[in-house]
Amino acid sequence: MGVITIMPYGGSLECGEDYNDGDNILIALSAPLFNLAVATFIVALWWLIPDVYNYTRDICFANLSLGLVNLLPLYPLDGSRVVVSLVKNKTKAVNILKWLTLIVGGLMLIGGIVLIFFTLNVTLPVFGLFLILSGIFTSRGQSYYHLANSRPFVKDYTQGLKEEVVYISGDSPLFKFLRYLGRDKICKFIVIDDKGDRVCVVEERTLEKLCMSNELSASIFEALKDYNSTAK
Repeated sequence: MGVITIMPYGGSLECGEDYNDGDNILIALSAPLFNLAVATFIVALWWLIPDVYNYTRDICFANLSLGLVNLLPLYPLDGSRVVVSLVKNKTKAVNILKWLTLIVGGLMLIGGIVLIFFTLNVTLPVFGLFLILSGIFTSRGQSYYHLANSRPFVKDYTQGLKEEVVYISGDSPLFKFLRYLGRDKICKFIVIDDKGDRVCVVEERTLEKLCMSNELSASIFEALKDYNSTAK
């Protein structure tokens, strides 16, 4: 299941790369749908047993709020995971969602500070600060998992695999390499220089290690330089 990080408003899950987009959507929606189901059940309970309203009202609104807020397309909420799983250009989506998280978090923080002069409510500014920190410190691993989930390194050997050779410039960023990956094939990358000469061959397992230890915007030359230095 990867890493679960406990946060003030819940847990953030980073799954391994063997989950496809459909799995990611189901995992992301499970928590909000559970909250909404609990809220719906309590509302139905009010209709059957009206006397329990005063005892269950807060529980109902808490679950309703958690469910709806979790569906927002902001890091690290489940809504962002659904959005990234649905779109094709995941690199662009991750960057857009990161900036959206920072903007919304900033507005919540400012609005919460202003509201303090009128009413005592610390939830809004605290949650805004939480979003800002999440947007700033969106981990390299989180971006990697979002991309790798759609083009996994884990292969499906049951139907047989084809080998694909890709010639690519050494100045190309790592995320461009991920676009070629798939469960139904094994890619071998022939890295070339500015003159078109062959420099080296990068296998998928090596690419996986490079993605985990470098920013996805780093070029393959930069990543290999650090990788070779560490190996020595």
